[in-house]
Amino acid sequence: MSKTTEYFESVRKEMNKVSWPTQKELVDNTMIVVVFSIIISLFIFGVDNVYSTILEFLYG
Repeated sequence: MSKTTEYFESVRKEMNKVSWPTQKELVDNTMIVVVFSIIISLFIFGVDNVYSTILEFLYG
């Protein structure tokens, strides 16, 4: 058996061991990531605006 064949055979065996999420779990987790990404983005935007305003006032 060639090394390539052995490699793909071991990949197939390992992929059978994987616990795949259900569609509902996948959608739920995706929504959590999207919501938290938006929240973090808004927080960083807010902090950036505050710093910009402070620096503009100081150096204006």
